[in-house]
Amino acid sequence: MNRSITGGRTLIRQDILIRPIRKEDIDAVQDFLLQQLKEHLTQELQVSINKDVWQLEITYLEPENSGMWGVFTREGELVGTAAVCPYNDRMALLKGRYDSKNTAEVGRCYIAKHLRRQGIGTRLFQIIAAFCQKQGYHIMYLHTHRFFPGGLKFWENQGFTITVDEEGAAQIIHMERVLLG
Repeated sequence: MNRSITGGRTLIRQDILIRPIRKEDIDAVQDFLLQQLKEHLTQELQVSINKDVWQLEITYLEPENSGMWGVFTREGELVGTAAVCPYNDRMALLKGRYDSKNTAEVGRCYIAKHLRRQGIGTRLFQIIAAFCQKQGYHIMYLHTHRFFPGGLKFWENQGFTITVDEEGAAQIIHMERVLLG
């Protein structure tokens, strides 16, 4: 694997580039995320959790303590994403557990099916973790779904531990990782 970091650009392989999402990428990111949601979630769940997809700029691009990264092919096709923003205490089950000033929420982490299990998601996560440390976050929070292919195992491999495993149709698993100073 050819790895190098130059000017905010990270090359994993010669045909893959990871970089911050820019305003001109928003349409492609929305298309990619909506396709991922359609692939993994019921229509009811898709509708209930896509507000940030329509507000990418406000949620992830404008705030200094937030960010979104994309994985692009050499041809410019978006094939992966991941995002970070301050946790906003929106999960009723976790009310009061996290301080939004030092807790980052990781989300929208998807890699196109044909590129999974090649280390791209791990590299994308490393970039996010470094960003979170630079921003002064102490904890990274995320939730995943038990039915996402490889999701739970992937996050455990990145050092996340389960805090709450919900029952029910959504099969939500809440996870966290403490960042070391």
